[in-house]
Amino acid sequence: MPFVGRFEHSLDSKHRVVLPRKFRSQLGEAVYLAPQGNSLAVYSEEEFERRSERLVALIESKEVPPAARLALASSSELIELDSAGRITIPRRHREEVGLEGDVVVAGALKHVEIWDRTAFEEHEASMKELLSEQFKDGGTI
Repeated sequence: MPFVGRFEHSLDSKHRVVLPRKFRSQLGEAVYLAPQGNSLAVYSEEEFERRSERLVALIESKEVPPAARLALASSSELIELDSAGRITIPRRHREEVGLEGDVVVAGALKHVEIWDRTAFEEHEASMKELLSEQFKDGGTI
């Protein structure tokens, strides 16, 4: 089932954010965090493994440089959810994507993204324009 929807939350004083219940049921008890542009991608263990295997295949076929393996592995982190469904976001991830205070937890079909709320709102206009173009005149993605 794809991850869809948008939820507004705040990081607490311990830099934790609640993952929405509907996302937690699909993500499991631990998730991988990886910076992705201006957001933090949240992957289930299964999805991260699939992406890792795909990356290795691309490296072996020489479509992607070997340095990509280290880039992904060294920037990612496996985080366990606590009993309240929260994850603690490491400082390096918060700093890299600018997370502080208010955040948006958004579905991105195969994964979840955590955005600084202001950055998400600024990005939202371009997302709507992109979707409008894709569906214009009855077209599909």
